[in-house]
Amino acid sequence: MSSSQSSDISKNSIEMNHAFKEFSLETERLEMVYENLSRKFGSIQQTIQEANTRVGGKLAELNFISRYLEAILNHMSQGILFIDLNGIVTTYNAAAQCILGIEENEFLFHPIEEKCDDQFFGFSLREAFASKKTPPSHSILLKNQGEIKEVEVESTFISMSNEHYPLDHKQSFLQPIQGLLLLFRDVTKLRQLQQLAYRADRLKELGELAAHLAHEIRNPLGGIKGFATILEKELKDRPDLKQMASSIVQGTDTLNQFVSHILEYARPYQVKLEKTPLKGLIEDLKTLLQADSLWNPNIHFMISGSDAINLAIDAQLMKAALLNLFVNAIQAMPMGGVLTVEIKKECSWIIIMVDDTGIGIAPENLAKIFSPFFTTKEKGTGLGLAEVQKVIQAHQGEISVTSQLGIGTHFIIKIPEV
Repeated sequence: MSSSQSSDISKNSIEMNHAFKEFSLETERLEMVYENLSRKFGSIQQTIQEANTRVGGKLAELNFISRYLEAILNHMSQGILFIDLNGIVTTYNAAAQCILGIEENEFLFHPIEEKCDDQFFGFSLREAFASKKTPPSHSILLKNQGEIKEVEVESTFISMSNEHYPLDHKQSFLQPIQGLLLLFRDVTKLRQLQQLAYRADRLKELGELAAHLAHEIRNPLGGIKGFATILEKELKDRPDLKQMASSIVQGTDTLNQFVSHILEYARPYQVKLEKTPLKGLIEDLKTLLQADSLWNPNIHFMISGSDAINLAIDAQLMKAALLNLFVNAIQAMPMGGVLTVEIKKECSWIIIMVDDTGIGIAPENLAKIFSPFFTTKEKGTGLGLAEVQKVIQAHQGEISVTSQLGIGTHFIIKIPEV
């Protein structure tokens, strides 16, 4: 081997060693960069995981709060309705749905005008949006499924700008919350209870006064009848005068019977509750009525309901009350018709419905028919339906009536199932 070749090999060996050293240094540098990047990536990944965990927690928290608020809204007895500036319904709870009778999927996130006119809530929605002012609390009448409800309405205009958001949530894309908030509740039952309480107070006072007057009348009435009876005997030779004395006796008997009715009405009932098959009781009354000489064969008496419905009632008092209703129904159908009695159970109530196809009751008289001494009959005392109501109330029940002239009358009796 020549010296020049040995020199080249030595030179190449040096270059190779240098290259390997450079390669080793570059490898070490790359490994250090990789390790550094790995550490940074791990840190970033951990930060992302922590952020995801926080976001997930916030989302779960927001979801819980949303469901919590939704549960509160849907369990409130007061109806809540929110209409934004575009006229879109954005809040509509279960109570509002029950009161208005409009399904949620037909109302929520729909324009309000699709289901309600401008004056639906007793004031102009357009004017309220334009002026951003609302009227004071007021009541309106709504018709829902044939039933008229009295609804109390409160309204207020809400304007919530971005300033109300937390500092870290102030974003340009968040639109200010503005719109009309309506709160309403069904006060129909409350008004009925107020009327019943007022009527009960009046009836109590009237009953006490009637009882006092009845006692005051009955005392001299006995003397009048006694003297008239003596006169009747003494005037046996004077038929004309004897007839006058007899009329006085009959008159005192009639008046005494009326006084007895008043005293009976003023006396509180002591009910003796016993489980009674309700349909059997009504069928007994039907048999009794059809056996009477005054029964109109052109009247069809129909009874429907389960034989298994038993109710804890005072059978004698309930018979008297129902008989009174049945007799009134028969008298309202002088040319014949249909008398229907239906018995059914709804939740914890037993319902008795009495319908006739008679002449009906004039609208102006409907509110008075349960008042003592109110009657439209020539020979009526005006205590019949008052007694019926008293019997039903003694059983912790309710009685209501609807009627249309020329079509008929519909009584509903509700008695709690003990």
